[in-house]
Amino acid sequence: MARFATPAGLTLALSAAALVAYTGYRLLAGDPAEEAPPALAAAQPTLADSLPDFALEDLGGDMRSIGSWAGKPMLVNFWATWCAPCLREIPMLKEFQTDNASLQVVGIAIDRREPVLAFADEMQFNYPVLMGEAEAMSAASAFGVQFLALPFTVFTGADGAVLGVHTGEVHPEHLERYVAVLDELAAGKIDNTAARTRLADRI
Repeated sequence: MARFATPAGLTLALSAAALVAYTGYRLLAGDPAEEAPPALAAAQPTLADSLPDFALEDLGGDMRSIGSWAGKPMLVNFWATWCAPCLREIPMLKEFQTDNASLQVVGIAIDRREPVLAFADEMQFNYPVLMGEAEAMSAASAFGVQFLALPFTVFTGADGAVLGVHTGEVHPEHLERYVAVLDELAAGKIDNTAARTRLADRI
């Protein structure tokens, strides 16, 4: 069973693989002279307690704060058009959003604007998508994960508390567990500390 905290060696390898894939993508895209962005490394040593404050460009070209959906539990999914596992999980996340209107899925593409817009036109997202390159990487690292690979998903409560993160492809059982924990929180059966423990044991 996958967990929030990936062993350091594996996580570093995943990060390196993501960076190599991104660099190759940029070269194939015709930008060999443009320097590849830095590795996805967080500046904070521990998981953030609450949703960090940042704003990124949305598909319409407007700056949008991650706080735009305050008051709802949020699943924040970092992805890229060059990341195969990211693309595999997006249809499932669309279905998850349809089935769970009380929470908000937000996609954050660590990618260039042009391929993201082309992919979004084809995918027809039913949840908001923000995007950026270095700025989106900084947003991801603000969650306090030491090494980061894609896809990368953050789970929050309705109060903005970060309940956990998952590095790697999300599967249905991860989403089911998240909803179960949110239900327990809403019913007052557990607090945020217990929610983090439960998710860490199952995701």
